Amino acid sequence: MVYLIVCLSWASGAPLLENVRQHDGTYTLAPGPSVEGVVLVQQGDWPPEVIRTFHKTPWLDAASIRLRWAELEPEDQRFDWKPFDKVLREVRTYNAAHPDARRTLHVRVMGGVHAPRWFEKAGVQFYDTTHRTRKSPTAPLRIPVPYDNPEFLKQLREVYRAMYDRYGDEPLVTVYHGTWSAGPWDEIFHPQDSAPLPPGYTPEKFVQGMIEQLDVLVDEFCLKGKVAELPYSGKYPTKRLIDITGPLNARIVERLGKRSPFLYIQSNGWGMTTQGVQTVSWGHERDVADAFGRVNLALQALGTNAGGGWRPQGDWIRLVELAEEYDAAYVELYPPDFQPLDTEHRIVEAFTLGANATAPAGDVPAGFLGFRPWLEKRSRVLYVRSGRVVKTFHAGSEPRAVAQVSATGSVPEGTSLATQVRTRRSPGPWSPWRPESQRADLPAGDEAQVEVRLDTDDGYVTPEVSEIRLEWR
Repeated sequence: MVYLIVCLSWASGAPLLENVRQHDGTYTLAPGPSVEGVVLVQQGDWPPEVIRTFHKTPWLDAASIRLRWAELEPEDQRFDWKPFDKVLREVRTYNAAHPDARRTLHVRVMGGVHAPRWFEKAGVQFYDTTHRTRKSPTAPLRIPVPYDNPEFLKQLREVYRAMYDRYGDEPLVTVYHGTWSAGPWDEIFHPQDSAPLPPGYTPEKFVQGMIEQLDVLVDEFCLKGKVAELPYSGKYPTKRLIDITGPLNARIVERLGKRSPFLYIQSNGWGMTTQGVQTVSWGHERDVADAFGRVNLALQALGTNAGGGWRPQGDWIRLVELAEEYDAAYVELYPPDFQPLDTEHRIVEAFTLGANATAPAGDVPAGFLGFRPWLEKRSRVLYVRSGRVVKTFHAGSEPRAVAQVSATGSVPEGTSLATQVRTRRSPGPWSPWRPESQRADLPAGDEAQVEVRLDTDDGYVTPEVSEIRLEWR
């Protein structure tokens, strides 16, 4: 499975490399994309005050814009990219004014209640249910059916393809946020309590529908070498009643391997509960904990200390400690905590405090590093899942048989190396590839190629090849 290609010509004896890098004579899998840092997130068209915040805050790494699907695609296959493009221009402007910076853009389409009205005429199936809000325990909700809904999957695939076609060649667009059939937000939704269920509901059908939605995201972004994200948060029952995210974790690992650099699970509930406890995912801690170590994580603030949102966030240093405990790649913050800057709750120290600095506002836990210095110290590399090295050997003027083939290296747990070889009498065609154990079946030739495949099932580790040898008989 190829996510990105790193190729070098083998003219002059250089090996062919696909998804592999060579450093100091050692071959390893190529690093995947890295998306890390502090992200300013805003829904809808960015107003001037948010743009000013983005430019005047030096410790931001990316902008994230969330757009209602109805706004992005007001008519079938007619897309309005202006809000995305506007923020992309601001990212470029900032980078141009700060040569050492490389800020990037995350783009998100929001489904659920934000789906276009024309969906139903196009054949997307909807159902009516209710959900609890601050004003009503049975607020009405009309949203796409999460399963047996082929037109919804078709529209999901088409909007992702349109986003890829628009920004796939733009290096500053680094994360493509996906959506679910969703509910009030672009997050997981499953009716709770006595709320009406979708037609023909069974727990198995619901989970399978979610897996099918995940597969569309993987197909359209991850397998094309782009980083995608989906949230494990929203309004849905606990695992005791229905396990939605467990099968999703299993599907992600099956398709991409553990801790792939091409998919992130985001908790949009990082913040303070009604009991005043700071948590990694309010109401869905177990879902995030079960994903940890299997799928890479990112976090979005639940609320703001400035008011609005769901709850005050509380002390930022404790929240950043949680993000570091869960090895988060990036965290998203809302503009109100920058307007004015939330110095009362140590927001600057939480994200910038270095190893030798002291915080002016209260005690800091021993050994604490601000989020951005912590990312730099962590220096994490995430590897693609598979790659290969092909090395060519010449026998001289006379055809010869292959006597021995070997690849020397290290193979950590969860990784593997596989070697095969082929021969030819140049400039004729190559023989079929044969595993190293079947080299005696190869015809004699004046050229041979050895292919070593490197594979990992964990993006944190890679096999290494230090030497590829072939001996002629």
